[in-house]
Amino acid sequence: MDWGIDYPGDDREDLVLYVWVDAPIEYVAATKQYSKRVGADGFDWEAVWTVDGERRFGSWQAEWAEESGEIVHLIGPDIIQHHTVFWPAMLRAAGFNEPRAVLATGFVGIDGKSLSTSRGRAVWAKEYLEAGFHPDPFRYYIVTGSGFERDVDFSWDRFAERVNGELVGTLGNFWYRALLFAHRNYDGTPEAELSPAVRDRIEAAVERFEASVREYDIRDLGELGVELAKFGNEYIQQNEPWNLLDDDPDRAARVIRDCVQLAKAAAVLSQPVMPEKAAALWDQLGEDGDLAAAGTEAALAAPPESFGAPEALFEEVSEETVETLESRLAERVDMAGDDSDSESEGVDREPLVEDRISIDTFGELDMRVGTVVTAEPIEGADELLRLEVDIGVETRQVVAGLKQFHDAADLPGSRVIVAANIEKAELFGHESNGMVLAAGEAADLLTTHDDAPLGTRVR
Repeated sequence: MDWGIDYPGDDREDLVLYVWVDAPIEYVAATKQYSKRVGADGFDWEAVWTVDGERRFGSWQAEWAEESGEIVHLIGPDIIQHHTVFWPAMLRAAGFNEPRAVLATGFVGIDGKSLSTSRGRAVWAKEYLEAGFHPDPFRYYIVTGSGFERDVDFSWDRFAERVNGELVGTLGNFWYRALLFAHRNYDGTPEAELSPAVRDRIEAAVERFEASVREYDIRDLGELGVELAKFGNEYIQQNEPWNLLDDDPDRAARVIRDCVQLAKAAAVLSQPVMPEKAAALWDQLGEDGDLAAAGTEAALAAPPESFGAPEALFEEVSEETVETLESRLAERVDMAGDDSDSESEGVDREPLVEDRISIDTFGELDMRVGTVVTAEPIEGADELLRLEVDIGVETRQVVAGLKQFHDAADLPGSRVIVAANIEKAELFGHESNGMVLAAGEAADLLTTHDDAPLGTRVR
């Protein structure tokens, strides 16, 4: 054994399993250690991992399931196979419970490029906080800007745009104006019934919230509070309660009662994503208890009769702040000597070949500019395509291992580089008269920057 256990199967001799057999066992070990620290009454690791699966999943309403919870793994995108094949197989063989769900996040990028700490292309938590930002806007930006198995990109200007537009201009604006109008004119929540239309809107939002939790759709869950606030802002503008105070006070009271309820519901549904800001609004409403412990039924529970003047919960991000932070990031990247080759970051590179060849030896390789004329799969071959490639002086048949990486229908018309004087070979009954050049395990086809004529030799 070199440095790992051979990967199952005969077709991938270059792959080994390294930590993915022993490391996940620490998931169980960590919960056992936690049980020892808090006691089995506080958390029973055996109930989570070793209770019979039929009893565990047989009924969603079972008292046992409600008390013990379920196993859900949250992982990075490059270790999906290990957590959905190897790890569950080990658990099943050992008689342990398997995870109910395995959720893979996407990668995080900076300004459209791969995050790279070695090249300075990163935003540190300390840097974010020292700039005077509250954690919740970042939580909101990341949660609603991506989703499982989808990448998320961070940029300071986009962060400012979303904070100023969605949190300051929509959510914060609605919270503040609704509560301020209610405080100034009613010292709190007006004595009025909640409108059926507003009740329906809140109920629909709660249903979506609960569905998002069940389906692990954190992006949809994170957007619900802002969507309710957007509806609330439109509702205020349409009804203009400031014009109703004298002419139709009952209707004015009902409009503001609706708005206070919408503000409270938005706080309840925003809590998982912006816990501190939602809790601050909860306190401004004069609510008792911990918002984190409240259920979704709190969204429709009547707000307190009285509360004080509200305070703004979000601060606008200035253009000057964005310029400073973007300049700081650019300077850091320059100092690290960034070559803008972001796509190569994190790639396992093969070591350079030590043996050198002469320029004459290299000159013996006849590489020509070509274009793919036709492409079709070879029956019975998992990886091979049969290509007809025009290399200017003639059209060659080339068999290439591109099937797993390129759709045959998309290849005709593609510019390629062909090694034309490679010895002929026969693969699956088809002669291959040349070799199409490609880079890496993903078979990234080599081409030319400009339109060199077909048949042009690469030197």
